[in-house]
Formats: sequence, C-alpha cells, structure tokens
Amino acid sequence: MHYLIALRRLGSAIRPFTVPRTGAGFHDPLQRGSSIASATAIRRLLLEGGSPAAYLPEYSMSILEREHAAGRGPVSLEDFRSQLRHVLITRTAEELRELQDMNEGLENRLLKVMPQLDQFTVSGLLEALKSKRYTHTRLQRLLVHALLNHSKAELAPSALAGGPGYIRVLGFRESGRKLLKKMKRTAAWPVVLSPAQFTHPGLDRDLRAAAAYAGAFNEPQRADLYADYLKPPVIM
Repeated sequence: MHYLIALRRLGSAIRPFTVPRTGAGFHDPLQRGSSIASATAIRRLLLEGGSPAAYLPEYSMSILEREHAAGRGPVSLEDFRSQLRHVLITRTAEELRELQDMNEGLENRLLKVMPQLDQFTVSGLLEALKSKRYTHTRLQRLLVHALLNHSKAELAPSALAGGPGYIRVLGFRESGRKLLKKMKRTAAWPVVLSPAQFTHPGLDRDLRAAAAYAGAFNEPQRADLYADYLKPPVIM
C-alpha cells in the first residue's frame, strides 16, 4: 500500500526501469555449483521430491514446508488434467475459438488430437500439439485460458484499456489507517478491503483463478477455495 501511495506522490517523475537477472534465467534448469535457481527449477525440484533449501531463504523454505504438509502444493498444470479434459471434450470448435489465444485454427487441431491420446495427460497433449508454430509456452498459456474460460472479448485491449478499475488493499500498517481513509474518499478508483462487498470483472476473474488453483490441492476446504474472497487485509 505504501508503495502505491509513493507512486501516486511521485507522479510524472516515475520512470520505468528493470532489474537484471543474475545467476539463472526464469526457466533455466538447476546449474551445478550455483547458489541461485530459477522459479521453474525450484518448482521442478519440489515436484520431484527434492529440497530447494539451498536456493531459498529460511523463512521462504518454512512456508513451502508448511504448505506442502497441509496438502496445498506444489501444484503443476498436470494437476488440472481432469478439469482440462472435461473442458476440452465438452466444447465445440466454435466455443473453443472464442478463447483467448485460440487462433490460426488451433481449435480444430486440438479437437483432432484429443481422440488420439490413449491416456489423457497435459504433458501428452502438449507434446501432440507442439510444433514450430505452436510453442510449448504458448500452448501452456492457452490451456490456462481454457481452464479459466478466458474469452478474447474480455481480454481484448479495448476491454482492458481503462486499467484495473479498482485498488485492492492486501495489507497495511496501523500508521496507514488515516491515509487509507483518505484514499477511500479521494482515489480515482474504488478502494477495496473486502471482495465480498464489491464486484468488478477483473476482481471476479482473480477470485475464480484463485479458487481453480486451490481445486488442485489434495483436499481443498472452503477456506482454500475462497481464501481470496473471505480473507481480510493483513494489519501489520
């Protein structure tokens, strides 16, 4: 929250900048002798039963261990194979064509490949669809759009041109209460403390995505599926 306020005060003085990566790219595999690992490598290590303790701060590792013990991860795209199979076998080509990133007749290729898979897995589907035109990354992104029913219309540049449309507060300090009150009166967009008391297409998409992600947990509870909807801001 203080970060957002600082941006607002800086106004036109803000200049875009990038922080260069060092040691490992985002998708790089584990590098022998390196103390830095990519996010992809850490996830793969967890899924293979290894420990990424050598690549993470102690507090981050304790969070991962806690979530894993509670059955809340790690989660991969393969964990959504049942949901994806249902979506892909119950949609027509016309319905699939409306999904974001579904271009160049890919919906027809998808429907042709599905009956050829002896056993449906996400990795098997990606392998069958992959080509020079359809890269692995593009296909993964497409499957996420299918899982979350993201249409071309709702993600079109014209639909997103107006910005997020709301400011959701995830946490604040006691010293920021007065400033938060002022922001609720003067901010250009609504300041949201409780999603249960506000509705917006972008917020609804976020809530559905969080619920779908939690659906891949071992035994998801209501508090997991609707955590984004129910959880109030953290007061630090």
